[in-house]
Amino acid sequence: MKGRLVLRSAGRRSAAGLIAIVAVVAAVVGFASGASAGIASGALHCNLPVYNPTHYALQVGTTVTCTIDGASDASGKTTVPVYIKSSLFGNTTVTGTVSGSGASTKITFTYTAPRNGCETTIVAYISLGNNTNNSIITPGGHSAAGFAYVDAAGNPAPCGAPTPPHIFLGYADSYRVVAGFPSPWQGDPNVTFIGCGYAGGVCPHGFNPDRVLYDSGAIRIDNTSASSMTVSNASVELPGLACANFTPWPGLNVSVPGGGTLILTQTGTSGDPCGVEVGNFNFDTSDTWEAFPGHACGANDGLIPRIHITINGTPQTIDDTGQILNWKGVDPMECLPSPPSELENWVQVQ
Repeated sequence: MKGRLVLRSAGRRSAAGLIAIVAVVAAVVGFASGASAGIASGALHCNLPVYNPTHYALQVGTTVTCTIDGASDASGKTTVPVYIKSSLFGNTTVTGTVSGSGASTKITFTYTAPRNGCETTIVAYISLGNNTNNSIITPGGHSAAGFAYVDAAGNPAPCGAPTPPHIFLGYADSYRVVAGFPSPWQGDPNVTFIGCGYAGGVCPHGFNPDRVLYDSGAIRIDNTSASSMTVSNASVELPGLACANFTPWPGLNVSVPGGGTLILTQTGTSGDPCGVEVGNFNFDTSDTWEAFPGHACGANDGLIPRIHITINGTPQTIDDTGQILNWKGVDPMECLPSPPSELENWVQVQ
């Protein structure tokens, strides 16, 4: 009797366990099925903050790579057009790369938000009327999906805001080459040039033919808006080298017209702040290599020039991570066996 009771009890426990397992499996299957069903064909998928139920937040001027998931209507294709539709800026078309097949088809595309972008967009693919949907942003959603333009703080980007300028760095060398200048330069259309002679500065002359000798870093600022732009308080430092504090533009406060370009370079108002170069080479940023303690010939000193500048009253700091101003941390004139010209054409850093 006691044995039969034990067996009967064990049987009940086994049956209860089996029911529990079946219930768990059913729940898992149901969840997986529901999750799969929640993502509709052509869902926009980006690694971005969610702005609202139908849009991702995309910072103006930045680049994002997104996918359109479950795009079975693109199955069998290699590429398809992807449209970013804006009522204010019109339609921008980028190329989407297709991978997978059937319900697993995925379209990958990359898009750069306009620097003056505002309000929202809708993303479509294959045709302008074939909108992506928000079923990843909002599970189960079936509305059109896209981007909402935001500023660096994540707030809605204001419409009509001035377009941020483009900033470039380069290096001028007429010491070794007669016309060793990046282009554009002094005398080119729409260029405001702050160089030799500014604030009474006197630059070195020499060689044959006699010419003003530039051995200097250079900063170029393009005003991309239609309104004038004020630039002031520019300087360059090299953190890690105390003497390298370049201030060639005392009292700088210049208005750059809409669509114009400002170039800042050697002015001859003083000498090299580190005392390496003889003469009024007051923006010879490549010579900082020689002033760096323990420098080794051919070895990068690791110093990163830092540009400080105020544009329309807003101070900005830009790190020259490519070491354009200090020639990759090596002064070729002093180190390399056959020193080349130090000319560096413009490289955009912002």
